[in-house]
Amino acid sequence: MVDDRLSCSFIFLDRVSRATERKLWENGVSDWNSFRERERIRGIGTSRKTFYELKIKEFEGLLEEKDHHALAALLPKNEHWRLYHLFSDDCLYVDIETAERYGDITVLGAWDGKQYYCFVKGVNLNKEPIKELFSRHKVFVTFNGSSFDLPIIERYFGGVLPENHIHVDLRHVCGRLGLAGGLKTIERIFDIRREEGIEGFSGADAALLWYEYRVTGEKELLDLLIEYNEADCRNLEPLARRTTALLWEKLRNGIQ
Repeated sequence: MVDDRLSCSFIFLDRVSRATERKLWENGVSDWNSFRERERIRGIGTSRKTFYELKIKEFEGLLEEKDHHALAALLPKNEHWRLYHLFSDDCLYVDIETAERYGDITVLGAWDGKQYYCFVKGVNLNKEPIKELFSRHKVFVTFNGSSFDLPIIERYFGGVLPENHIHVDLRHVCGRLGLAGGLKTIERIFDIRREEGIEGFSGADAALLWYEYRVTGEKELLDLLIEYNEADCRNLEPLARRTTALLWEKLRNGIQ
């Protein structure tokens, strides 16, 4: 059974934008079944409608098989969030910390919903275990990872991210909801809490912690940095659940 939310999507079809998709919904073509049942659809010729029906059938099969590689390739990257609920049990929530020098990864953290994985520069920040971890997951969830985390990871290691992976960047999801600011600001909007010891910490504080740890060797500083990174990773999960559901609700109601 295809999820109701995805069976309402037409964005994967050639020449169908979000505006076109919304017009279909407004004209009573609310899902794939109603698309098939209509003999004629305004703005779509007979030949193109037949072609679209074939593409819908193909997409249905990919959803039933949960072929994440093919689905990632078919959906526009900024619409990958629509797949989140389908693969919510197979997500990896990723966040990196960097030194003052751009692109110098100090800590790479990942949360799979049950376990936190931590890779620290000079300890275990190595390509092969990270690549192996990434290969076990179908969806990568980040906050601003399109511009920051994932490109830096690829430049740093090269080839650790699976080809045609699904990536949900919550910064862009939140932006479409009208929510501005960094991860910590948006967490507070949804009452997602952090431990008192790291409340109010920022990326700049993380860079400073790393510098002081390298200078002093005090393990407590590294432990605090890791705790901060773990919160960054873990808090992406409740944020993803709530924001993707909210965006879909607004999209279907014509608000977004």
